[in-house]
Amino acid sequence: MSYRKKHYPAKPEKPERDSPLSDVEYGRPGTERSLFTGRLTSGLPYQRPVDEKEVNRLIREWDDRLLDPLVVSFRDGKFNVVDGQHRVAAMRKMNGGKEVMVPCIIYSGLTYEQEADLCYKLDKAKKRLTLAQATNALAESGTDADIRTVKSLIEANGFVWALDRRTRAANEIGSIRALMKSWRALGNEEFSRMLVLLRCTWGGHPDSLTSFVFSGMTTFLKTYSAEMDDRIFIRQLSKVEPDEIVRRGKLDFSTNNNGLRYARVILEKYNNQRKNAKKLPYRFTD
Repeated sequence: MSYRKKHYPAKPEKPERDSPLSDVEYGRPGTERSLFTGRLTSGLPYQRPVDEKEVNRLIREWDDRLLDPLVVSFRDGKFNVVDGQHRVAAMRKMNGGKEVMVPCIIYSGLTYEQEADLCYKLDKAKKRLTLAQATNALAESGTDADIRTVKSLIEANGFVWALDRRTRAANEIGSIRALMKSWRALGNEEFSRMLVLLRCTWGGHPDSLTSFVFSGMTTFLKTYSAEMDDRIFIRQLSKVEPDEIVRRGKLDFSTNNNGLRYARVILEKYNNQRKNAKKLPYRFTD
């Protein structure tokens, strides 16, 4: 006997996709209804990617009595899976790759941002999100003012905040903690200045967009914001590979301050000018 026949109602004589649909039919607090998985849309940007290991774990531990309804948003004529795409993948796999009927709670009237916010809250309650996944969901929902501001500044300066899928492409920033710490330390204007310096100096190279470089740049800018010349910075630091800054900073065992380690290297490279050029004095404090 197939998985679908054993666990789910038989397919109705009249295909469900022919039934009339309207926003009036669904609404808050939600309508319970069974849908075929072929009608569901998943993989939206705010969702965490489907993990095959998690799918296999669900299959190993499967118990119909513990099956919660999928949370679905009916928007623009589509049934978007807000919570449950791993369960959908598991049920399809157990049914030989064929579609199955699944219980759902369907909401209507949600915007994309509200879906993202709901997804974040549901996953957070179940403690299933990594930092990157949580930040991505909040960025898509627009509900966190700090993350919304940082994302806006990143994009305005020609970068992409790669929170869900990192490829190490040019102009792709994957850092979260160091980046948020940098923004809080520098403020909007100096944070944007840092991004401009990074882009003009190293052209968005992935090695220049690491947490190590961000921490060093933050310490350097906080110390020398009023004294440094941006044109000199770009000219001098563009002669240096960013991974050299990181490599030399890691070899500095004289301090436990990570930002200071890399800022010292940046200062040395900035001051590596012609003999009579104005150089920056050492002003760092441990």
